[in-house]
Amino acid sequence: MTLCSPNTLIEKLIATAHTLRLGHEAEGAQRLRECLNHLEPMLAFLPHSSQILALIPSMLAAQERHDWLGLADYLEHELPELLTV
Repeated sequence: MTLCSPNTLIEKLIATAHTLRLGHEAEGAQRLRECLNHLEPMLAFLPHSSQILALIPSMLAAQERHDWLGLADYLEHELPELLTV
């Protein structure tokens, strides 16, 4: 897997959120895994890595509850905000 830029990751996160909002949970879960795989090597270089790491358990809990809209909100709004600051 090649590293992507934060901007590319933000695009992937928003696309994943849209997939979840459309009710495509299996595809959204697969895309979420890909996004997290891209995010992991970036964490050492991101200024808000501790805040990003703090969001991940909430995101995974939303996924476990099948709260797809809640998870989409994290992916579309909260996480991208931390990646752009």
